[in-house]
Order: sequence, then C-alpha cells, then structure tokens
Amino acid sequence: MKASPAYSTYAHLLPIAFMLVMGWSASLRMCLRAAPETVAESATIQAKESTPTQDGALALRAAISHSSYNQSAPTTLQLKVDYASPSVASTNRPPLNIALVLDRSGSMAEDKKFAYTLDAAREVIANLSDQDTISLIAFNERVLVLSPAGRAVNKQFLFHRLEEITPAGYTDLSAGLLEGIAQVNSQATKGQIKQVLLLTDGKANRGVTSAISLRKTVEKARAKGVSLSTLGCGTDYDEKLLTELADGGGGRYTYVRSPEQIPIAFKEELRGLLEVAAQNVRLDISVEQGTIAKVFGQVLDRDTSSYQVNVGNLRAGERGIILLAIKPTDYQPDAALRATAKLTFDDPQGGERVVRVASAESHFNPDAAAQKENEEVVIYGGLLGALETASEGSEGFDRQSYRQALTGFAEWYGRARKFALNTRNQDLLNHTFLLKHLLEEMEAAEAQGRMHEHSEARAKLQKEGDYQRYLLFHHREAEQH
Repeated sequence: MKASPAYSTYAHLLPIAFMLVMGWSASLRMCLRAAPETVAESATIQAKESTPTQDGALALRAAISHSSYNQSAPTTLQLKVDYASPSVASTNRPPLNIALVLDRSGSMAEDKKFAYTLDAAREVIANLSDQDTISLIAFNERVLVLSPAGRAVNKQFLFHRLEEITPAGYTDLSAGLLEGIAQVNSQATKGQIKQVLLLTDGKANRGVTSAISLRKTVEKARAKGVSLSTLGCGTDYDEKLLTELADGGGGRYTYVRSPEQIPIAFKEELRGLLEVAAQNVRLDISVEQGTIAKVFGQVLDRDTSSYQVNVGNLRAGERGIILLAIKPTDYQPDAALRATAKLTFDDPQGGERVVRVASAESHFNPDAAAQKENEEVVIYGGLLGALETASEGSEGFDRQSYRQALTGFAEWYGRARKFALNTRNQDLLNHTFLLKHLLEEMEAAEAQGRMHEHSEARAKLQKEGDYQRYLLFHHREAEQH
C-alpha cells in the first residue's frame, strides 16, 4: 500500500506536535520557536539510528517495541523506522534547472504577498551559479513567461522582468504548472536536478481544477525527472491540492503562515536543492507473519503487509522517522514476525541507484516474563497515540475523552523525559518538550473555542494542523545545536 495524503474528519485538529517524530526543520522554526530543554553538550545521543554511516551513505534502522509476543500481550507491536542522510553536503553539486511559478492573481496584492514573492524570487536568482538554469513564470487566469528557461547569467535582466508584473485577475494554477514543467523540460540535460517551485495563495478557479487530473500531470513529469514543490500562503488556498501535487511530484509542500515568511520559505527550498544528498528516495516497509494495522498520522483503508513512502529528495543532514503499529498473525512455536525496511535512492554524485535494507524481528514466546521492551519505541507510540486520542475527543466535543487523553499524555511525557535524561537522548528530550508545549497550545485553543468557530484564527489553525499532519511523513532537517 502506498502512502497518500488521507485526511480524516479531525485532520485539522491534529496538533503541530504530530510531525515531531520527523526531526526538526526550518519550516517548523518559521511556525514556532520553542526553546527545548538541554542536556550537557558533551552528552552522546543514544539514538544511533539517526546518525549517518561513516561512508557518507544514507543510514537506515528498524526497531520493534518488544522482543517477543504472545496471545495475551502485546497483541500489537510498534515498528519504528529511522533514516538519515550525511550531515555534510558534497562541494561538487549537480546543476539546477528550476522553474519559479508565481501566482499573480488579485488576492496576491493583499498584505504585500506579491511584493514578498518578488523578493523571494530575487533571492533565488541571486544564489544561482552560471551552471544553473532558471525560468520565470507568472500566472493569473493566463500564464505569462517572464523569462524562458536559460542559464542564470544575466541576473539583472531577470530582476528587471520581475518588476514588470503586478497582481490582478483569477487563478489558473494548471496553466502556470504546465508551463513550468514545459520550461524545465525544454532545457533538461543529464545530471541536472530539475524542479518546479509553485507558490499560490488561492484556490484554482480557472483551467483544470481537478486534484486527480493535476496529480496525474505532475506524476508524468516526475517520471521524466521533473519534481514539484508547492508553497501555500494565507488561509484561502487548497492545502489538500497542494499536498497532492507535492506528493505526486516527489517534492515538498510548505505552509507559509504569513507573507513576510515567503522569502524564508523559498530560501529553505533552494538550500535543499543546493544540498541534495539523495534523489528519488523511496522507503518500502514489509512485514512477514504479521500485518501493518496503523501508520501514525495516516489513515489506512485496511490492514496490509506492505507500505510505501515516496520521500522525494533528501538534503544533507536530514532524517526521518516512520512509526507503525503491526499485528502478529502466527502464534505457533518458533514463529517470528519480521519487518523489513528498504530504502532506495539515487546518488547525485555517482549517478548510481543505491539500496539500503534494515530489519527487525519479534518472536513468539508464551512466557511473558521473557519479553524485553525497546523503551524508546514504546514511548514514541504512547506519546503519539495519546495526542491522537486528544484530537479525536476534541473534534467530537467529547470533553471527558479529551481530558483523559491529556492525562494520558502527561504520564507518557513524564516517562519520556525521564528516559531521555537517563539515556542522554537529546533528540527524544527535544521532541517530548515541544510535544508538551504544543499540546498546551491545543488546550488553549480548545478553551477559547477557536477550534470550532468560523474565523480567520480557525482557518489558520486548520492550515497548521493539516500541514503538520503532512510533515509526519516527510523528511526534516536535524536540529542545529
């Protein structure tokens, strides 16, 4: 089963904390700056699975919550899969072929969104080298090619072209998207990193508007090596559409909370392209003698024996974690549940397809006393499970369930913090601290009624919730200490 952006009825209430098992990112730092607790700087991080291998390749690790199982407990295990890219980017980067596709509809004039967008485009142009290719496309109900794909050698001309457009009209997102893909393809050569960056603040209301049709378009482009990243600003755009397009295009979706953060978002996206450590990364997870019953933060239609996550490109120093609930199906003597994670990616330096494999097992044992627990995996499952239950209770106006879930989270938080301090696990300590902080934000929003009122505040809360839910499945940069 492939991962897809499935949204439950309570998706917009899933707290920002949901994504924190994925590490840290500049995108998160744009949304919230919470100072985590720290352990001594000399402390070593216990979670070795988050550390790249010494040969500079991607690291991969799989761990199961319990060493054994039986019919009584545990009937469901947790599988935690970690991947990480090398912390240092190669100095010999591949050339870029980028199309900037910018919404110039009338709504972009509000709150200086278009002015900040032009600033962002200028910064992208300024940071390209002569080996890179760039095209500039603006769209409203019509598409305008400001500069066709060409080497980034005459930057002053590109700056000048940006000054010649103003926001007006409607939003034909499909026209801008198709033109961006066409421009990249027109100058495509072997060895390039080919990327379309699309920013919008509104819903597609002209041209092709079907998410299914647009996703097929970007999937075809992706098959030819052209990726797509989407950026949404404000509260009026369709985040589910932008998520679909980014997933289909093998890129990223970024929620830009306020117009002044548009240049920051573009800068981070460009930095990721300049520091690509692995391309076309795909994670395949399979289970023998068991089934995958749940992927935290995602809705599964049914139990399955395999699951696929299209990670996209990984920049230097990025890592990710996928947490799944798995159920054993064989309770015979000597039976064993085996989980295998396979990470496939293209090395942009060597031009080779590389495969990494990691596995973990849990054996049937009727003697419950023989069972050993991987406390870190259990803690992650407990924290996220409690947060999910709290979100469900809040959505259903079930305040008793909601409060019980908060109490359950508090218990898990205490256990996680103690474990992190005892094992000097800075990553887990950071995660649990911020999870607690964000749950408090959720409590405050619930108390003020912002989760259910029809207002700008509610719209922003929904955008943030959907964005952080998306981030659960997408790689994020390690926190800089």
